[in-house]
Amino acid sequence: MFVQNFPIPRNVYKILPSLTGDVLQVGCGTGLLNKFLKKQTDIRWINMDPNLNSLKLGQRLGRYDAYVQAYIDKPTPLPDQCCNTILFARSFHHIRNHKKAFKECSRLLRDEGSIIIADPVVLESMHSQSEEKGYMANSSIDGVIWRFTKRSFIAHIQKCLPEELTIESVTDTRQIHITNYNLFVPQTDIVVVLRKREATKHEH
Repeated sequence: MFVQNFPIPRNVYKILPSLTGDVLQVGCGTGLLNKFLKKQTDIRWINMDPNLNSLKLGQRLGRYDAYVQAYIDKPTPLPDQCCNTILFARSFHHIRNHKKAFKECSRLLRDEGSIIIADPVVLESMHSQSEEKGYMANSSIDGVIWRFTKRSFIAHIQKCLPEELTIESVTDTRQIHITNYNLFVPQTDIVVVLRKREATKHEH
């Protein structure tokens, strides 16, 4: 099932923009990205996930020293403007309430900071309103998740953003797959970069 539904693991993170400074990783899991970028010493990770078992395993494996157990679509214990970048690396489709998540992200993000969302989206058109709005799907691997096409993904993000966050760029990459990524539902990995405007630019 894993082979049929996912790209080659080592390629997943190669599509990400370069990272530096204080980076909040939302949905860090057991720290696979930390392991992938372990030689990059200019990243100060803030590792967040709601799954305490995954966090403890990541710490035992030595992939990070500290973590925050929290949901990004609820108030977190992190201080205001604590990070330069907020990263959703294949975790965005797990977030239940994206509008609340972006509000919390805006609080945590410094002015001119960025939010990077890297997530798989469906290549084929979906039926009815799901083409425009996306929908909640029941995944045999991940439980209840969001599923989007490229068009509905962007439309959904735009609808959920507070005024100080804007879309800066959108790219997508069809990953090399072990079989036929995805065997049942063809997908591509989309990367959306958001930017937080300085307070003085949107208060007047």
